[in-house]
Amino acid sequence: MKFSTFLFAAMFFIVMTSRAQTSLGLRGGYVNAGLGSGNNAARGTDRIDSWQAGFYTNTPLFNRGYLQSGISYIVKGAELDYNVPPPANLFASGATRLKLQYLQLPVNFVYKQPVGIGKLIVGAGPYVAYCVRGDYNVSAYSDGKLVQTGSQRVNFGSSPNIFGTGMRMQRWDAGLNFVAGVELNCFLTLTAHYDYGLMDVDKSPGNELKNRYWGVSLGVLFDREDW
Repeated sequence: MKFSTFLFAAMFFIVMTSRAQTSLGLRGGYVNAGLGSGNNAARGTDRIDSWQAGFYTNTPLFNRGYLQSGISYIVKGAELDYNVPPPANLFASGATRLKLQYLQLPVNFVYKQPVGIGKLIVGAGPYVAYCVRGDYNVSAYSDGKLVQTGSQRVNFGSSPNIFGTGMRMQRWDAGLNFVAGVELNCFLTLTAHYDYGLMDVDKSPGNELKNRYWGVSLGVLFDREDW
């Protein structure tokens, strides 16, 4: 599946939903991302703090039931633990923080429960994402002390594609997305998100890395489909 196909599918979906009684909103916020192996964090990785931003649509399906989709720009990734090999007086370097910048298309089925201040929302659905850019830090050590840090681009066309590792990072990702929050009567929204990646984004033999993230977003609706 090419990136141009992904963009065409995303735009087609947005155009089709815009023909219905659809509302449009913007949101962005904090992300805590990591790379999982099974249900746990992958060995040799730690989570990173990051961000996301994008727009979304609400399309009514039935009473209190909605289709919620859109395009988000999300920075995922992880800290890569690099242990300086002995003896410590040697000069050594290795990859550390990995950041993967995704365009992501979620398709969530959402239920909205009216309350006094607005609507409580809860929903879930699949997502597909394409990594438009990947970067990682390379840290250099001398006598066991950090002396320099630089940044390198992930070359998705090479194998391996992260210096000092056997990792073969892939551009495509897919999984499940969960959302819960509140739409206030003043058109502001506050939502919590969780992504559970199902695709192995590292194709190196004997390794399995899947994207995991949770985050919170603050948004605004330009209109409400029920107003």
